[in-house]
Amino acid sequence: MKVAAVVFAVFLWLLAGLFLLAAFHPEAVAQGKTLPRAVVGGGLLLGGVVLVALAFRGGAAATPPAAGGGAAPATAQEPPGPLSLKALTCPHCGGQVDPASARMNPEGTLSVTCGYCGGTFLVQEDPKW
Repeated sequence: MKVAAVVFAVFLWLLAGLFLLAAFHPEAVAQGKTLPRAVVGGGLLLGGVVLVALAFRGGAAATPPAAGGGAAPATAQEPPGPLSLKALTCPHCGGQVDPASARMNPEGTLSVTCGYCGGTFLVQEDPKW
């Protein structure tokens, strides 16, 4: 999204440059069209600056945590609808898995650890359709 905003801002800046060049052309000065063309060029220039500023606003909050630092902050997620609990069995050893061992990964996936063999696997959600 940021790349598209920057590309569009560059397009606006090029268009602004054309309007500003046309504003000071001798024919535009003779016809009294300097001010309107300069205002449009300035508006396009300002629009590109605002677009880039909005695209990169809050960029620091979206960066991942430092590699050597602490853990990622916990996020609370609510299910989209009613849930029914089914028995979880380990695909490695076939033992019953405790649902309390479920952990939300940073990618947004849910992993469960088997209490018998120590194997970890991802819990997959069935499609809703």
